Amino acid sequence: MMCLDYIIVGSGFSGSVVAERIVNVLNQRVLMIEKRNHIGGNCFDYFNENGILIHKYGPHIFHTNYKHVWDYISQFTEWNYYQNKVLGLIDGKKVPIPFNLNSLYVLFPYRLANLL
Repeated sequence: MMCLDYIIVGSGFSGSVVAERIVNVLNQRVLMIEKRNHIGGNCFDYFNENGILIHKYGPHIFHTNYKHVWDYISQFTEWNYYQNKVLGLIDGKKVPIPFNLNSLYVLFPYRLANLL
């Protein structure tokens, strides 16, 4: 019979991090129970038969201002650099969305944009 210290239900981000910390910091044994056939929760992707990366549950973009969080997660993954820039077309001009000061500078002359 297997001797366990912890049972964790769900292998999304929270369950996976807690399990990893218990194993590697506390040196305890963990059983993870997951209803899906993969770990990672909704942040799961795979390559299809044509070699195309598929985000099974939709795209996932990770961002943080905390270096220790970035460093921790980087132990377990490789990153694809991505910068999200959404533009709307207003009067033939590409304007940053959500609307901000840069949007004003695109739409109006500089002096007028500064007055707004």
